[in-house]
Amino acid sequence: MKKRYTKIVSLVLGFGLAASMVAGCSVKSSENVVTTAAPTAAKAETTASAESGGSAAEQKKMVFWDKSEYVEGYNTMMKAKVDEFASENHVDVDYVVIPAADMKQKLMAAIEAGNAPDLIVGDDTLVGQFVSMQQIAECSDIFEAVDFTENSKILGTFNGKPYLVPLAFTAPGMYLRTDQWEKTGMDIPTTWEELKEGAKLMNDPANGFYGLGFAMGASGGGDAEGFCRTIILDWGGIPVDENGKVTVNSPETLEALKFIASLYEEGLIPPDAITGDDSWNNNAYLAGTVGVITNSGSVVSSMKEEKPDLLANTQIIAYPAGPTGEAFTLGGANVFGIFETGKNTETAKEFVKYYFEDLDNYNAMIEAMGAMWQPVVNGVDDTDFWKDPVNAGWLANSKNTYKTYYPAPSDERATVSFTNQLCVKAVQEIVVNKADPQEALDHLEAEFNKIYN
Repeated sequence: MKKRYTKIVSLVLGFGLAASMVAGCSVKSSENVVTTAAPTAAKAETTASAESGGSAAEQKKMVFWDKSEYVEGYNTMMKAKVDEFASENHVDVDYVVIPAADMKQKLMAAIEAGNAPDLIVGDDTLVGQFVSMQQIAECSDIFEAVDFTENSKILGTFNGKPYLVPLAFTAPGMYLRTDQWEKTGMDIPTTWEELKEGAKLMNDPANGFYGLGFAMGASGGGDAEGFCRTIILDWGGIPVDENGKVTVNSPETLEALKFIASLYEEGLIPPDAITGDDSWNNNAYLAGTVGVITNSGSVVSSMKEEKPDLLANTQIIAYPAGPTGEAFTLGGANVFGIFETGKNTETAKEFVKYYFEDLDNYNAMIEAMGAMWQPVVNGVDDTDFWKDPVNAGWLANSKNTYKTYYPAPSDERATVSFTNQLCVKAVQEIVVNKADPQEALDHLEAEFNKIYN
């Protein structure tokens, strides 16, 4: 039997449509603007000094746009850290919580108006885009000051330099309805073909239940493109090689596209999944209408709160292997982005360094997010939380993270090709437009070449 390898490929995406890339989880919070002022006494002291002719330092300011999270307690904890920083360092901070789906549009408008924020938190898709637009500051000083894990440093590197400051990994898992799978009489699947076979046995469309729940909408998110590239890599295909040469048009990629299309054509996935966005699989699994999805720990958090019986019948399994014996898994991260075009870039850097000085607080914030976030700094994962078997798998996945466009070089072309969802559109051509798979692959190659050549 072939030895099986598991690789985690991170969603360091970039250019293109913004996505809420906590692996497709939706958000609950609405936009909220909170101004945190430095202590009044400090302001009074400054005013008095100025009136007496003394040389008082100008009041520091910072505008921080954070994305709302599925677990709302995160924003509360981040706000508390902002308050602490503002108080200790005499900084006026505007802390703004924005739904992830709105972040890109608001950032583009702010940049156009010359009012970019100083600091944002976003998924690496979003922040990578603004690196490409030459809006984000290079952060070597922060990488030197913070003991980041090696794989998080790799994730934060763009065009050979550190720009994306890691906040937390968002490694995914494959969710399996054990109560439904047990009816198949099969062992836990270790290959995609076994998973498909079991899905056929679980499938019961007449009663509103489907074996699989993989969305394939070109909605701007990363879930569907990541799923397609996972299969392509597992089948031995390589969209773009390590030298930046487009190599997608191969027999291996063709067979991978045929396999993906077959899942939809054979009715193993609900029909509306072909246009479903990144929240589609969350909702389908929580509704109890599908047997298998891939997602981050956000679905676990939802089940704990809303569907404990469903959680009891759920197992997180390793991603299956393809014909090559390899199993690639896609992960991602939330990152800080410091705007070079902001008015208070240095203050933003000071805050990020300050944030990582208190690792107890950092770990508390990570654990508050449940298994959907994993740490990016060394020395904080030896806790009961991460030793719990329910959480240990997520942590293990996060420790082996590579970029989604592996093995292509990390540059703007790679991020553009991913966020343009080229592979998703090829599958849609086959499934929706009934295109010949080879013709769809030829068109896919042409689309890659438009970007790379």
